[in-house]
Amino acid sequence: MKRMNQDLQERCLKYSGHIGELCGISCAVMDTVARSFVTGEINCDLCRRCNHPKRDPINTHLYGSNEAYRWNGRYIYYCPMGLVFVASSVSDERGLMTASLVAGPMVMGEMQDTLYSLPSQELKRLTQRLPVFSTRRVHDLAEIMAAITSHFSGMPHSKMGNVVYEQEKILNSIYQLREKAGEGEEECIYPIQFERQLHQLIGQHDREGSRRLLNELLGYVFVSSEFDLRAVKARVMELIVVLSRATIDAGADQQEILWSNAGYLAEVERFQSVEDLSVWLTGVMNRFLSYTFDFTQVKHSDMVYKVMEYINQNYSKKLSLQDLADRVYLSRSYLSSLFKKETGDSITNYINRVRVEKSKALLVGSTVSLAEVAHLCGFEDQSYFTRVFKAKEGVSPKKFRDKRGNLSKDE
Repeated sequence: MKRMNQDLQERCLKYSGHIGELCGISCAVMDTVARSFVTGEINCDLCRRCNHPKRDPINTHLYGSNEAYRWNGRYIYYCPMGLVFVASSVSDERGLMTASLVAGPMVMGEMQDTLYSLPSQELKRLTQRLPVFSTRRVHDLAEIMAAITSHFSGMPHSKMGNVVYEQEKILNSIYQLREKAGEGEEECIYPIQFERQLHQLIGQHDREGSRRLLNELLGYVFVSSEFDLRAVKARVMELIVVLSRATIDAGADQQEILWSNAGYLAEVERFQSVEDLSVWLTGVMNRFLSYTFDFTQVKHSDMVYKVMEYINQNYSKKLSLQDLADRVYLSRSYLSSLFKKETGDSITNYINRVRVEKSKALLVGSTVSLAEVAHLCGFEDQSYFTRVFKAKEGVSPKKFRDKRGNLSKDE
């Protein structure tokens, strides 16, 4: 895949500067082929000093960029520290992603909600310097960035995600196989043993070996099927299943892969030409590999923070585990275990903690009744509110209000 040319790089740098000045945030240019920032790194003191154990800036922003390429040119995501970024993909004249604009970090919503989970006072101090954007403003920024990148990419974002990442390599495999057939060599038979080798290479986390063998397999899919659309579709479905099982065995997110797999298998049927199917298929295969080798941990953090964001914005409503799981396309059991693993807390405890924190502001800053405070903060009734509040704060809501929140350690 070709790297970003000089002209495109200069346009990216120009517009990233405009976005940064206009919005008061850092906006960097990432060369997604070279897997690095054009300017070296995001211009953010907090990012440079971040010592979060899951810090992985390149894969975090490659993940955001790939998701932007997948979702019409824009994607809002969280880093492992819970700060928000916006990525917008940039493509060359063929529609292949070569770069992205990455804006952030910023705080979305309430600053206090973000500060609460930070591990050190130094990180909290630096975070307080970041701009605070409403959810609406972050979405507006994403739309503007997508409009800009679509303009100088020369192709609508709605078409970019359907363009192959490595179409040239597959075409080369097809050409070589046809040459062999033309030279009178043995009949081109689809090599089942290659599927087993691919499974092994993915399990060994051999990225380049997996990519080479996958390209060769895709060539065999088309040539051995003699480019018959129905036969190609049947073989493609088999290969998607093989690849999904291999990526799960290699440690990829099982729920994510199975969910994507079901969608891919259904989508195969809509294609009316081998050419269009080829373009779509290569992008699918590369996304499988990316989620296997690069993005599993990053995606987990992003999903958990999106659940936390939804809880913080909707704590006054009835929140079910099913509703939360549906928002990130996971099963209830998997979301529960993932949330616990990432935060050390259960979803129920986190919801109650958010509601208690919100209730404390109402108890001290208003005169509404305790029953109304309970209702406004999403508790089923005043009795349950009192029980949860006392378990977390050590005193009843009434006593907390009477003391104006000024409680000594022995109370």
